[in-house]
Amino acid sequence: MAEQEKKTSRRDMRLPNGRTVGEEIAGFDAFSDLLDSKFRLGGLKFGVDSLVGLIPVAGDVTTAAAGLYALATALRHRLPVSASVQIVWNIAFDMAVGAIPVAGDVFDFFNRSNRKNFRVVERHLVRRAEAHARSLRAQP
Repeated sequence: MAEQEKKTSRRDMRLPNGRTVGEEIAGFDAFSDLLDSKFRLGGLKFGVDSLVGLIPVAGDVTTAAAGLYALATALRHRLPVSASVQIVWNIAFDMAVGAIPVAGDVFDFFNRSNRKNFRVVERHLVRRAEAHARSLRAQP
């Protein structure tokens, strides 16, 4: 319960543009959830990424292309280069391991690279919002 409250309060923080962190990333949150954890079967969460990844090569290329949404989001928000590098690494690693027959398919069900990338973007936007809040408190 406390973790949910913390998540809610972080997303309610205002960015310099006047929007909240939650408003800025709502679409990305829904998209990454669809790709990685929208469905549940026997306690196992999985998403479209895991299902499409079952198609040899084309599935992994398709899901990697969909993962570029995270990079576009980072660039749109002008996040630090380190965030973009981490996102590209997550996409490339997911694609490379996912391309391994059978083992890659199993890996895709457990590795949630899109949710990882969502957390990268969220973390950087929260930091920006925190810095903005500090600057407002410092003004006379």
